Amino acid sequence: MTGLPFYVDPEDPPSKQALLEAALKLFARDGVRESSIRAVAAEAGFTNPVLFKYFEGKDALALYLFERCYLRLVSETRVALAGGGTFRARLGRVITRVLALLDESPEALLFVNEELRRYWPRMSPLARRESLVGITMKFFEDPEVSKRIDRTLLVAAFWGLLGQFARMHAFGEWKGPAVATAPQIETLVFKMLAC
Repeated sequence: MTGLPFYVDPEDPPSKQALLEAALKLFARDGVRESSIRAVAAEAGFTNPVLFKYFEGKDALALYLFERCYLRLVSETRVALAGGGTFRARLGRVITRVLALLDESPEALLFVNEELRRYWPRMSPLARRESLVGITMKFFEDPEVSKRIDRTLLVAAFWGLLGQFARMHAFGEWKGPAVATAPQIETLVFKMLAC
């Protein structure tokens, strides 16, 4: 184990590693548009040219980070669903894994939530084949899920709940480990799904 965040490659030079960590911190806290190249470089302990050594510009850096963070969220969701068991068990695993990722890297989840509309269409075609909405839509086809509520609305409500909780947690409005709320969030989701 390297001690590095999941979005940093241990094979990268230390300057790139520092740049990625600094950029995600600022992008999640202040937004990509509000974070200047100078601010990102300074947060990493370098001057502006270091960013251009690895990326064409701030937007390319943001897209790189977005794709890594988004694909990690997809991976956690897929692993949770692949474990087999009842609908409730798989749903509980998804919630737990997403909340554990929130505890591990609140900036990553906040960044994905806040920048999804901007960066999703610009990800590589291969990465865009991994749609959280598509994965969740298919999962919610389960017979235990109420047919009285449109699945698209259920998917929006599910990810909306997790996204808003991620914001509250990242900004300190929810104290304690996010994963500890998994049973309560699971109860809310089951009420929403009318299972």
